[in-house]
Amino acid sequence: MNNYQNHPLAGAVDLDSAFNKMWFFYKKYFLGLYIISVISALLTSFFTSGIDLASFQEASTDPELVLEKMKEMAGPYALMMLVSLVFGVLLHAWVLEKPTGGQGFISSLTRKTLTALVPYLVAVLILLILTVLLTSVGLVLLVLPGLFAIFYMVTVIMFAMPVTMIETRNPIEAVSRSFRLTHKNFWANLGWVIVVLLIIIVAAMLIGALVMLPFTGSFISSIANPEEASSLLDMHRNPLFIILNALLSGLITPVMPILAFLLYFRNRGDEVTVEVTTDSENKVKVEDLYPTMPGRE
Repeated sequence: MNNYQNHPLAGAVDLDSAFNKMWFFYKKYFLGLYIISVISALLTSFFTSGIDLASFQEASTDPELVLEKMKEMAGPYALMMLVSLVFGVLLHAWVLEKPTGGQGFISSLTRKTLTALVPYLVAVLILLILTVLLTSVGLVLLVLPGLFAIFYMVTVIMFAMPVTMIETRNPIEAVSRSFRLTHKNFWANLGWVIVVLLIIIVAAMLIGALVMLPFTGSFISSIANPEEASSLLDMHRNPLFIILNALLSGLITPVMPILAFLLYFRNRGDEVTVEVTTDSENKVKVEDLYPTMPGRE
């Protein structure tokens, strides 16, 4: 049983201490986080590199061809989503287990990843459906309520993985618990998520610009000659683009998993949380949570 009370991401009380803890964790465990992120980006790019977006654009005027192209794209995109899911869970497990990992770190990391995979997927699907519904209602009313709904649900989703890994494998309970933790320090949680998301968006724009630098000539020629614009759609198949994108995007990918556990530990506070385990020998009994009564040893 591990309560993770001494985890380096625990104990943030304000935005300043949160950023300090995130930066310290990012620097200390950068190599492992970066390698996982780069491998994930390379694999997802590999599976989608076979998709011919240019031909899809050319077929956009023919509904039958569009449907056929969409069927061809379904497989690669499904593999991309599967890889993203597995490595996303792995990245969260690394953030959780690496600081406390010892001799059995690899086995613990693997167990955490595999056991949390399906429950987390179900929980996220439920939350994504709620996100679409709330965002749609918000956008129908006004734009700002729609944006608020997006940020609100992103904050809720942030808690889903830590809850699934540490507290429960039940997706419904994970969803319910995520909402409760979100509302525990609601405005602070929402504010932290918005600030970090804005930083990530700016960083992603800068990274995108850097990745496109070697292809500036092609970009300019496509503007001058619209007939060549379709060639830009195949940029994702260029090996140089794939490598540059993976190497640079890997710098920001670990930020959200780090923030997820920082938020979780802050809002969990001093609650007694028993880590779920698949090992029957380590299961906690009810009587273990209470002191032994005098005369009953």
